[in-house]
Amino acid sequence: MPEYSIQDLNGYLIGTMSKILLTGGSGLLGTELKKYLEVTAPKHKDMDILKPETYIENHFDMIIHCAAYTDVVKAEKEDKSICYNTNVLATKYLCEFYRFSKFVYISSEYAMNPVNWYSWTKKFGEDIVKETHPKYLIVRTLFKPRPFEHPKACIDQWTHGDYIDVIAPMIVANLYKDNTIHIGTGRKTTYELAKQTKPDIIPCLVDDITTVKLPKDYDTSIKANN
Repeated sequence: MPEYSIQDLNGYLIGTMSKILLTGGSGLLGTELKKYLEVTAPKHKDMDILKPETYIENHFDMIIHCAAYTDVVKAEKEDKSICYNTNVLATKYLCEFYRFSKFVYISSEYAMNPVNWYSWTKKFGEDIVKETHPKYLIVRTLFKPRPFEHPKACIDQWTHGDYIDVIAPMIVANLYKDNTIHIGTGRKTTYELAKQTKPDIIPCLVDDITTVKLPKDYDTSIKANN
C-alpha cells in the first residue's frame, strides 16, 4: 500500500471517517491528536471509560483509545488495581461496546518486553484488543513532552520513541493500517533523545533508578516505522 501524507490521511479520515471518538482527549497525546483530527473527545465527567453505561451511543467509525494510567511508580504499589482497571478492564469494555467501529489502541513500545506493572497492563490491553475486537490497530510507541521533563536521562535505555509533536502526526498518518504497528524515529538512547531539548541533561543508568524497575530495551527484533 502506498504511503500517504498527513494531509491526505487527514482529509480521508474527516471525509469518510467523520465520526471519531477519542478517549484521553485532555492528555498529552490526545491534545496533540486534536490538532490534526476532528473528533468527539468527551471529558471524564461526561464519559467514564470504566462505566459503560456512560458511553456515547452514537455510531463512530473509529475509536482512538488514548486514555491510560501512566504513573509507573505508583502503579507498582499504591495504585496497582487502578492501573489494571484503567488499562485493561476499560479497554475490554470499550472493545465490546464499540465492536462495530475500528478500534485504535495506543500501547507502549515496552509492551513487547514488560518488566513493571504498567508495561504488563499495556500488554494485557493488547491481548484484550486482539481477542475481542474484529477490526483493530495497535500502536506501539513512546512519546515525551517537549522539552524533556526530567533532570536525568539513562544512557543505557534504548527507545525508538520521540517527542509528542513528532509522534502524533506519525500516528495520524498510519491510522488506515490494521493489526499491530510500531511508530518511532529510529533506535536511540533516552539520554540522546533528552539531550536534543535539554543539553545540560544529567546522564544516569537504568539501575540507578530504584523507585521502579525500568526496561533497558524494547524488542530489538522489531524495526520501527521511520
